[in-house]
Amino acid sequence: MRVRLALFELMLLASIVGCQRPKQAQPNARTTASALEAALAPRRASRFQLVGDTLRQAQPRLPDTGEWRCAERDGVVWCAGGETAAGVVSGPADPGYRCGARWGSGGGERVCIDDHPDYPDGSYRCAFEQERGSARVCRPSAAPQPAALPPRALPACWLDRDCPAEHCERGACACSTSQDCARGRCAEGVCQEAKP
Repeated sequence: MRVRLALFELMLLASIVGCQRPKQAQPNARTTASALEAALAPRRASRFQLVGDTLRQAQPRLPDTGEWRCAERDGVVWCAGGETAAGVVSGPADPGYRCGARWGSGGGERVCIDDHPDYPDGSYRCAFEQERGSARVCRPSAAPQPAALPPRALPACWLDRDCPAEHCERGACACSTSQDCARGRCAEGVCQEAKP
């Protein structure tokens, strides 16, 4: 009888101990915040992959997690859009882009300029493909890079008709006088931020 009672107590104790869940460490606010920042950060650019005679970057850097259409010419990438996709929380911006409101859009759309985009090693000219998302395709080029866009150029246009002078120069409105600029001043042929 005593043996049975001891055996019963032992089985009862084993069942209680076996059913307890191990304590899990509770994430602190700092860990949760950094995980959220990482999830919302702009996606990292992928490496260039050789596809035929071109190099393809399946995931180029974009201004942020919004919806963008991008173009590239003469060493400058400019993107227009920025609308947040349905059900997606906006993340922080990529620090390589400078952004401004698209001129004439009523503030609903932005234009962003990156005058130092990623390039593969060597001399290449790149363009965006946007059939299924955004990708950059780069082809070898011996042509020299033209003059850089001035560093204070105002991001403001996607198309020529966005600008009073009717010429969009790689995301900034071209100008000959300051009257051609909706904002800023005319310098080096484009509308630029007024010096502070």
